[in-house]
Amino acid sequence: MADLIETLSDIVLESSEALLGEHGVCPRPQVHILAEDMDQPYVGFVTCRLFYRGADAASALANLGLFPSVLMATRLLVVWEDCDLRTALELPGESFPTGVVILDAGLDQHTLNWHPFDIEVGRTGPHGIPTVNPHWGASARYENVQLLAPIEELLEVWREFRHEDIQETAIKLQEAGYEFSMIEY
Repeated sequence: MADLIETLSDIVLESSEALLGEHGVCPRPQVHILAEDMDQPYVGFVTCRLFYRGADAASALANLGLFPSVLMATRLLVVWEDCDLRTALELPGESFPTGVVILDAGLDQHTLNWHPFDIEVGRTGPHGIPTVNPHWGASARYENVQLLAPIEELLEVWREFRHEDIQETAIKLQEAGYEFSMIEY
């Protein structure tokens, strides 16, 4: 399982760098879903819907826990860009450090992996948006640290396994704007 988590983390960081470099944007918050009791434990991922700042952002994040709850997933990788998320949540402060966070969460513990970066604005891309060249700093790992309230709520929602229809839950989330990428074996 450790190899799978490491591979997924590498893919998340590579895709984050590609989004920054090609489009000048950070990845939207997402949840990678794992069922450790399955032969093929990686289920897929859900990307957060678009949201407004403040309470809507917090609600959108918490609802990322619904689908893995219905699936009764045993592990999640929750991904977000910290500066972007803190700004969207309208947390106090003038500026926040940039960094991709990969939260490896089990049913009773979590590990926060911090991947800081500085940005250098590059040339303007094909759609008139400047590209961004990230310069990665030293990564850090923190066990069971306090999390932002909406992330804590996301984990609480997930850990309350729901006995609801999987397809209906997925449809409702898709209608709300969440995007799914599920693995077909």
